Amino acid sequence: MIHLCGWSESQDSATLVPTAALADPSMTVSGDNIQVPDYAPNLLGCVAIGANVTRAQIQAPSLRRIINLEVDPLNVNAEPLSPPLAAMPLPSPLPLDVGEQLQAYMSEDATGASQVTILAWLVDKAIEPVSADIYSVRVTAATTLVAYTWTNAALTFDQVLPVGRYAIVGANFQSAGLLAFRFLFQAYTPRPGGLGRDAASDLALPGQRRGGWGVWGDFHSTTPPTVDFLSISADTSEVGVLDLVKLE
Repeated sequence: MIHLCGWSESQDSATLVPTAALADPSMTVSGDNIQVPDYAPNLLGCVAIGANVTRAQIQAPSLRRIINLEVDPLNVNAEPLSPPLAAMPLPSPLPLDVGEQLQAYMSEDATGASQVTILAWLVDKAIEPVSADIYSVRVTAATTLVAYTWTNAALTFDQVLPVGRYAIVGANFQSAGLLAFRFLFQAYTPRPGGLGRDAASDLALPGQRRGGWGVWGDFHSTTPPTVDFLSISADTSEVGVLDLVKLE
């Protein structure tokens, strides 16, 4: 399973400083700290986004046994670039210690303070790409988002799914200021997701679509997942595409 979490804060610092963790109901979060969960104790990769970001780093006691992870390259932009730049996915997920505190550090070079967002994907094991018949379906939402906060929204499908179970094996979402998105499944604690975009022509992260990151989760057609959106602005219209595999 994959879980997407992150940090975001407006700071004025030319040297590395800790960044505030995003509130997350599926994890233990306190201040700058995200507690590594038992359901996803490995770091798959990370992304740093900010108009003036100059450096970003992921730190944890287990990483410091060897070396903390430098996030490189950087998306020096208010939103993800196209194609997005990321230390993601890593060739092999880095093991973390369950219960330890994971932190993100940033620096920036604006005249004053500027916003920097750092996202991290945690996994239970190495990803296993999916090879199957994959169908893509358009979905929409019309929820007003809160800037730099995970905001949950229900989805409306453009097409009625035949009754049965489906696996999500990739996705992409678009809104005016979208940074990222993640799914909330009824049967799972982890919330898998990917980078967002502000234009239909923007490219996704490698592997984010069509089975590249394996199965994100499954659902019955009568109980589809909702989506958490993370945006730089109070967007009111969200559009996405889900990559689905029919299970039964």
